[in-house]
Formats: sequence, structure tokens, C-alpha cells
Amino acid sequence: MILYADSGSTKTDWALKTEDGKILTWKSGGWNPYFLSTQQMIEEGKDFINKSYLENQNESSDYLEEYLYKVTKVQFYGAGCSTEENRKIVCAALETLFPQAKKIEVAHDLLGAAHSAYNDSENQKGIVLILGTGSNACLYNGNKITQELTNLGFWLGDEGSGGFLGKKLVIDFLYNRLSKEIHYLFYQKYKLNREIVLKRAYQEPKPNEFFASFVPFLYKYKDDSFVRNLIATTFDEFLNRIEEEFKDLNLNFYAVGSVAYFFEEILKERIAKRKGNLVRVVKSPIEGLVGKS
Repeated sequence: MILYADSGSTKTDWALKTEDGKILTWKSGGWNPYFLSTQQMIEEGKDFINKSYLENQNESSDYLEEYLYKVTKVQFYGAGCSTEENRKIVCAALETLFPQAKKIEVAHDLLGAAHSAYNDSENQKGIVLILGTGSNACLYNGNKITQELTNLGFWLGDEGSGGFLGKKLVIDFLYNRLSKEIHYLFYQKYKLNREIVLKRAYQEPKPNEFFASFVPFLYKYKDDSFVRNLIATTFDEFLNRIEEEFKDLNLNFYAVGSVAYFFEEILKERIAKRKGNLVRVVKSPIEGLVGKS
């Protein structure tokens, strides 16, 4: 029985493939080893085992727990799992939660994104993007990753991501750079001020999730000229970073993540400006990962 996981910084999508071919799915918080320790992951894992409600079943914790004790293999693709040290943090948590599993594999979420976004028949060189709470990119040849974008994480990088978009929006709000209408609408919805923002940014955990929480506001007003320009400029920063390292953007692009999904039109436009072609956008890679096993 195989357990799959695709983990970003905000959430983890889990899917369990049972012996009779049934697929059970649920969600938990993000398991990014840059933000969570092994022990925190274990505690969260115990919590979802005991309390999770399966998304595609009229059953909850008892039903799930019965199956999880039969897991023999775990495949985990996660944000922050690009280094051996970080993979060990996640692996230790999975080994504790699933001691009966004979094989546990932890890999970078870029590889999971590539496996999910590419069709089995595609073997040409392309660029795979992750655009969710965080962002990343790689060159992929249909078989393996040949080059990864240098990733500096939320505070120093993550251009194009939900966290980056939200951060730009909040900064423009606090500096009174937003258009009058958008400033008013934003304040009416969130009632933010400088003190609240600084506390959430520097004193509380997961600031990336806090800033990414404003993406639905951007989506709602994406046709406003100011908001559209903010989104387009953010995507341009991301693509500029990619161009610095990958040089040639006259390639097929494959994107994974909610930000790519909700702002696909703008992303496609910005990629086309660089002679690239956005072939496919996948909102959540977990289904593709399970389906290709």
C-alpha cells in the first residue's frame, strides 16, 4: 500500500493508494523543513491520523487509521527538500509515523512537479515552474532535472509566489502606493496596520503563509489595472531570475501550483513576451503523481 505526499509551504496533499486500487485523499499543513522540525511534523502527522476527514469518502479518522497502519511505501515530494539534511528531517518524521513502511523516499517538490506536469510521452527539454505559496523552477528533459534555479526562500527570494505577491501588496498598502479604490477595499477586508503586519512578519511562525493569504484578494480584483500590473511585474521578476540562470526561455513551460492556476492568463502572457510557450498548468500535482504510479 503506497502513501504519496506533495508538500508546499502552506499545505500538504496526501493520497493513499490501497491494495484494491482505491485512492483516499486528505490535506494537512505544509511540511517545509525550513519552517518545521521533525518533532513538529510528527505531532501534525499524529493529528491528521486521528482527526482527518477524507475528501472523497464519507468516513473520517477511524477509517483512515485502519489503512495507514498498512502503508508499505511512502513517496514524499516537498518544498525545502533539496538538500540531504532537510530530506533527513522529513524522513525521520515519516519513519516515526509509519514504522511498518519498508521504503520511504523523500525528494524535492520540483521533481514531483515535473513528474506531474509532463505527460509520459513528452521527453523534450522544458522549464517546470512551481508557483504556489513559494516558487521554484528547473530545467527538465522528460526524464530528470538537469538544472535547478537558485532558491533563496521566502525572505530573500520566492519571486512570483503567493508569499511574494502578498508581501508586495502589503508593502504597497503600508506605503500608500495602492490606488485609492484598492487601498480602501483592502483595508475594509483585512483591517491591517503597521503593527499587525510587523508582528505577523517577524514574531509569529510561517510569515510566508500570512502573506500568501492575500492572493484571493488579488484574484478577485485581477482585472483592476493596478492589481494586474502588480501581478505581471511579480511574474516578470521571477522570469528574469530564471533567464539569468537558464539563459534560453524559448522553450515549453509547465507550471504547477495555485498561483499559476489562478493567474494563468497573465503568466502565459509574460512567458510569451520572452518567446516561451506555456503548455500546461496543473493546480495540484498529487493526482498526476498517483495516476502515474
